[in-house]
Amino acid sequence: MNIAFLHLHWGGGTYKGKRYKSYTLARSVRENGKNNHKAEIKLGKLTDDEVRWWKKLLLILKNPSSVITTLEDIITKKHYAYCDIAVVDRIWKYWKLDGAFKIKRNSEISLSAIAKILTINRCIMPESKSSVSKWIKTTSLPQLLDIDAEKINNSRIFRELKYIENNKENITNHLLEQYQKHFPNNLNQVYYDLSSTTFSGTKCIISKYGHCKEGYQTHVVLALLVTENGLPFYWEVLPGGTADAKTIDWFLEKCKEKFKKLNITAVFDRGFVSDKNLSNFEENKIKYITAMDRNQIKGICENDVSFTEFSEFNVENIYEQIDKNKAFTKIDKNTYYKEIKVENKRRYILCFNPQLFIDQRNARDKSIETLKTEIIPEINEELLEAKKSRDLEATKNKFQKIMKRMKITSFTDIELESVYIKENKANIKTFKGSLIINKSDKKKAIDLDGFWLLVSNLSEKNDKGEFIISSEKTLSPYREKVIIEDAFRDIKSFLDIAPVYVWLKKHIKAHYTICVLSYLINRTISNLLKENKGVVSNDIKTHCSVFKELKENSIDEIYIKNLDQSNYCLTMLTGKQKEILKRLKISGIEKVNNILNKFGSSAFLVGLLLYSCFLL
Repeated sequence: MNIAFLHLHWGGGTYKGKRYKSYTLARSVRENGKNNHKAEIKLGKLTDDEVRWWKKLLLILKNPSSVITTLEDIITKKHYAYCDIAVVDRIWKYWKLDGAFKIKRNSEISLSAIAKILTINRCIMPESKSSVSKWIKTTSLPQLLDIDAEKINNSRIFRELKYIENNKENITNHLLEQYQKHFPNNLNQVYYDLSSTTFSGTKCIISKYGHCKEGYQTHVVLALLVTENGLPFYWEVLPGGTADAKTIDWFLEKCKEKFKKLNITAVFDRGFVSDKNLSNFEENKIKYITAMDRNQIKGICENDVSFTEFSEFNVENIYEQIDKNKAFTKIDKNTYYKEIKVENKRRYILCFNPQLFIDQRNARDKSIETLKTEIIPEINEELLEAKKSRDLEATKNKFQKIMKRMKITSFTDIELESVYIKENKANIKTFKGSLIINKSDKKKAIDLDGFWLLVSNLSEKNDKGEFIISSEKTLSPYREKVIIEDAFRDIKSFLDIAPVYVWLKKHIKAHYTICVLSYLINRTISNLLKENKGVVSNDIKTHCSVFKELKENSIDEIYIKNLDQSNYCLTMLTGKQKEILKRLKISGIEKVNNILNKFGSSAFLVGLLLYSCFLL
């Protein structure tokens, strides 16, 4: 008898004045033209819990894909990464990135699919490319992309890198089109900067030994342009040792060639500033916002500002002191400004940041204290242990190199006292150093604490003599240049490519393209999280926390021992995970029947029966 065709039926009665229900498993029959029930199995009196249990059991058994097993017979064999990967896949589709890969070549796997695999890998599991072919087999990507995982191997990946690089201009054009469609106003200001990436090994053709932010190392340089909301739209990989200021010619060429239809204002750091570079911007009628070096501030502003007054300011009362200075206008807690002058269409705005003032004062005081109490005593101790006589100039240089590194040489010096030590009946001449601080020079050194000077060619005025672009709007983009600094921090967080597995020029450049596309995905996620606040997921604010939270939601291979059968199902989404997906404007991700079908099975129900079930 197949109880899947039965249903739970009850009848009532009275016994000793009490009402009761008696249950049976009954079959629906037709008698004398009427629907009726025929009891097949008597169950008798049931509790409310037992009634609910029987109803669920019968509902499960009526499903043709259900099976009967026990908890002991159910084993989870494997997990295939799904939810975090599906999120990256959806963001990729949002930007329609498949359409950015227009180069055609004879291959059964599209170039966009290879690029997507590499991009997802950089987002989720930033490993070397030699590991991708192994990694993909632990994910649902083959089913998502409808490709054969066995065909993703190291040879194919390296072979496709040159096509990815050849397609870079198509990618950048596609991104610009997408940004103009979705966020046209965010191309008013573009942020430009460089960053270096160090390499291990010597095979990389474009890596050069030279000075970079990490010191003197073998490195390459990445030039990057991002929009106001931090989305990358153009990049270039340059040889190591490329000076910041020299790349401006490249940037201007791209502005004339690719961005001439955009009315952009370039925002870049002071490392790019030279009179020649600013003149180039002005001659090409391209707007810019940047800052001058600290040592240029006095020369430009000394007729308008008394800096000696600021040398008297102190850390404890800095906010009260700057508020009393009526020459500066307050924008917010840490930004005060004064329009200085317009000279040859260059507009100078002097800014004061109280927090920067505090940081610079404290850093300088800490350097002096460390020098006096730790470094000088340590060197003196070493000098007193000398086994042979020391040279005066060499000893002094040793102290001064440290002071130069601490940036305090403008008001400090070292005084050396001769000391004689007897060593094996010989007199050894050595020295003992002591710090000298010139208070007058120190006062001059500290009077620029907290200041920075902005320069821009946004200098046009209206008929009333007022700047068309206000001071606040001119300052705002430069104050927000942390956007591109975040971009480099994010990119470099997964740009650790040592040891080097790619060294051909196009391969290296393609690697960076994949990294930039990964940053695009990550930045889009972070922007969406910022726009759409959460309740239970309020602590999720970055792409990293999204991937970490969704990593647990996978497609699981379930093995049923008593049936010797495998099947697949999706780990149940938590309320927090559902809210994260909602904040990312992603829906239906838990409806994965099509994916499960590609694994070899449809979604299924498992009837978990207690031992009492077998008493039937």
